[in-house]
Amino acid sequence: MSSSSSATTWTSCRPCPARRHHQLLAFVSLLETTKPYLVNCIRVPALQALLLFSRSLDTNADCTRLVADGWLELTLPDAAAALRFLAAALQLRASWEKLLDQQLDPGGDEPSSRDLSALKRGLLEFLGMEAPYRLRQLTGLEKQTLYVGPQTVPAAPQLPGLFQGTELKPDEVKGGHRVTEFLTYNCLAVSTPFSHPLLHPPGGAGFGADPALSAPAAPPEEEAGSSSKTSALHRLYHCDICQQDFTLTPTEILRHKKQHR
Repeated sequence: MSSSSSATTWTSCRPCPARRHHQLLAFVSLLETTKPYLVNCIRVPALQALLLFSRSLDTNADCTRLVADGWLELTLPDAAAALRFLAAALQLRASWEKLLDQQLDPGGDEPSSRDLSALKRGLLEFLGMEAPYRLRQLTGLEKQTLYVGPQTVPAAPQLPGLFQGTELKPDEVKGGHRVTEFLTYNCLAVSTPFSHPLLHPPGGAGFGADPALSAPAAPPEEEAGSSSKTSALHRLYHCDICQQDFTLTPTEILRHKKQHR
């Protein structure tokens, strides 16, 4: 048994619409010659792949928001579906790790065919599960305020059924509770756009400040040149999938369309 690595190329930090078939590119091995080549590449469902192979998974209180490896955000509108996916992933990862330990132990017994069949069947069922969700890459600013941090009096977990038989320990760095080596529960801070101090510096020109009061006026020639450049490159684009209007350049429109493929 072997696990695949996952990778993907991102062109925008805008959240994708909630849908069931987000995908990542998985590969079995990396061939290094004069150039590196990914060998045996396949498309895999993003949610299942991230739940199975991420080195770290962080959740909010109801597990509807998860962050994989500190930079990919998964948002599931249905809390019940989120718990089903997370519970199945925890069980599969534990079974997979147990069988790998048995196979790699030179003095131990080989994994039984019954256990291997059960794992294969569980993986197939897990890959067939579906639920709408959003997938996006976090910005650098969001990563700085991602976690709630250590709490003086950690709140008691509210999901005892999901973590049966597991000793939950407060995480001293992220906050929340550490469930396994890779899963930290309820450590994500509430996402509030435009709340970071860098966006509203005291006495400075943040995103919420009036540029007329905080920055010198540009020369008329510069303003005219900037306006003509913007109007020449940008145009109004309506996305039928997002049901939103954007002002984008032709290159940005192609990148946006590519996200929905």
